[in-house]
Amino acid sequence: MKPKFPRGFTLIELLVVIAIIAILIGLLLPAVQKVREAAARMSCSNNLKQLGLAAHNYESAYGVLPPGNNRNSRIGALAYLLPYAEQDNVFRQIETTKLTIPATGGVWFGGTSWAAAHTKIKTFQCPSDNANDVTPSAGVWAFLYTDPSTIYGGAFAPGAYPTLGTTNYAPNAGFMGAVFPTFSGPFFTDSKTALTALTDGTSNTYAFGEYLGGRGVGTRDYTSVWMGTGAVPTGWGLPETAEWFTFGGKHTGGVLFAMCDGSVRSVRRGIDFATFVYTSGMRDGVVLADQ
Repeated sequence: MKPKFPRGFTLIELLVVIAIIAILIGLLLPAVQKVREAAARMSCSNNLKQLGLAAHNYESAYGVLPPGNNRNSRIGALAYLLPYAEQDNVFRQIETTKLTIPATGGVWFGGTSWAAAHTKIKTFQCPSDNANDVTPSAGVWAFLYTDPSTIYGGAFAPGAYPTLGTTNYAPNAGFMGAVFPTFSGPFFTDSKTALTALTDGTSNTYAFGEYLGGRGVGTRDYTSVWMGTGAVPTGWGLPETAEWFTFGGKHTGGVLFAMCDGSVRSVRRGIDFATFVYTSGMRDGVVLADQ
């Protein structure tokens, strides 16, 4: 009696199996991507919530929110929040003379503050973008600020200092900073804003929003160093394609913003201009909760 050997797959059967596997992968891949995006969105939302809480703790300690940026040293609001975001060791590297208002110690890109700026801080990074891994084509913003009636910036050449720590978040300057007080946000150049000054209510005013530093579609032109990222205005709205002078993020469906009460909400791109500006203003007298 001859032994029986197992029969192998025919070519057609093998092709059918491969086709079935390919179909299953095609069905599963979008689900996996959705899960990843949901996780990244949750992590980004938590980062913004941490920034909101850090700002509240700063206000409790000093009676005012940190400045949107320091006029003389070009240091932005995120640097002032370091001790309240479990980064006190980094904060201690920044010269005190560069943090006071007015600062007397020169700009941040020199001395020990320059070394501190090379620290990569996870709380300042959105997982859907991670600006630390982006290679911009035009440059990296060394400083960015709104004063008096538009947004200004100074950038390092692309690739000049690849180890600088960048950010995906920026404080809210309102319509155009302090030049239009009625529509001013809580953060602007050398600002010292108490929470009691937010007469529109902390739950109705943006504190921090997602910021890419440059174009959000195609090749990124700019990213922004967290040390020098100052307040961004809402005067150009929230376009579908982010620019260096607008807020913007990589999440589908909207851009995340931390409100001044510490809550986080998603704001749809292309939102009505007036609604966006009114919500960015802290004392314009108009409260629009529906975004």
